[in-house]
Amino acid sequence: MKYVYVLTSTTKDLYYEQALISVYSLRKKMPNSQIIFIVDDNTEKSFTEENKRLALKKYASQVISVNFDENIPNIDRSRLLKTSIPDYIDESFLYIDCDTVICDDLSEIENEKAVTGGVLDGHCLLNEHIHKKYFLERDKKLGFSGTKEAGYNINGGLLLAKADTPEQKEQTKALFKKWNELWKYSAYKKHDKHDQSALNEANFQTGLKMQLLDGKWNCQLSHGGLVFLKDAKIIHYYSSEFSGKSYIPYYKLADKNVLQKIKEFGDIPEEIKEMIDNPKFQFNEVQLINDQRIVSIMQSPLLFTLADLKAHCPHFFNMLEGICAGLRKFAKSLKKIH
Repeated sequence: MKYVYVLTSTTKDLYYEQALISVYSLRKKMPNSQIIFIVDDNTEKSFTEENKRLALKKYASQVISVNFDENIPNIDRSRLLKTSIPDYIDESFLYIDCDTVICDDLSEIENEKAVTGGVLDGHCLLNEHIHKKYFLERDKKLGFSGTKEAGYNINGGLLLAKADTPEQKEQTKALFKKWNELWKYSAYKKHDKHDQSALNEANFQTGLKMQLLDGKWNCQLSHGGLVFLKDAKIIHYYSSEFSGKSYIPYYKLADKNVLQKIKEFGDIPEEIKEMIDNPKFQFNEVQLINDQRIVSIMQSPLLFTLADLKAHCPHFFNMLEGICAGLRKFAKSLKKIH
């Protein structure tokens, strides 16, 4: 089994540093593992001493560089590489997103009966998913029906793909070939470059052959993953969540300051290695919300609008807050009288 990452990165972003955390943690847990990085040509050219980008090759077994036309942006390069991994890896592989930390030996994955498989997005079925409406609306826009028909959405952060027999190889290649076709369609015809919708549609169109793996293989901390943390093999902390200026990362290894230290050092500093060696205990203080009414609207545009109002129009926000507080007080008094 090979362990595969896809990386497209420049010296201006922090994707390389995230990948370095993940590959270091994997190499620490599995010293003799075959770790493959598939990168685009520009990313490979950035692996220089001047850029302090030589450490990755120390942890990786092999780096496969793929040439692209200069006009193709990094997000496209990343998606095109990810959806065509079997073109570069002929054996069985486990694909792992770069924004992950490996918590344990992964060789047990080879015992899974699944030929192709992944973990439920959000660790729940579609009807229970906070983004159900979002998934279905996106699929409708793209002309897809895979998520609705399956009743779930598989997260693309970890994908098992076996190729030990001709039958397994055929199933793996068929899934990725269809995924690549559907991503190109959604990206260049529908102008939607997310890859997860295309993955789930590809699974549907190839017969729903992907099997659901235990949540421990892709423990999505902010999306119902805490129940799997004790036995987690891989922690997936969703780096895209930390792009907002106001967002406070709950996971210390995702903190931009930590990643910046790695960038400046050119490798993993000792104090950060100690954090990586204990990945299940690297949490910042967070505010837990236990009210289901609030949890259910946490992704509502209305909630984000209120947050923007408080940040940019505090006087108007205070006025609205005062009005709402008065109305709630009045409603409670009426309820008592009744």
